[in-house]
Amino acid sequence: MQWDLVCDRGYLKDLTQTIFVVGVMFGAMICTTVSDKFGRKPAFLFSLWAMVVVGVANAFAPNYYVFAVLRLFTGALQQVCIPSCIIQYSF
Repeated sequence: MQWDLVCDRGYLKDLTQTIFVVGVMFGAMICTTVSDKFGRKPAFLFSLWAMVVVGVANAFAPNYYVFAVLRLFTGALQQVCIPSCIIQYSF
């Protein structure tokens, strides 16, 4: 109700999840490049702290459009954060 996401604007709720998944897709494309270029630990720490900042900003988003853009960044940063801390070398 805060941003009037009812009735004819109800589709915007689902669009937010789609935007998040698009962010995950973009994050997956750049994850390996960032991790290989700067190292896994710096990529993990940067994305972790950036997710904290984006998450807090997302909680205080003044309108839907800012919220949606921040969800896009959250999805992209998630894909940098999670694989860089899970993937291990197997030599």
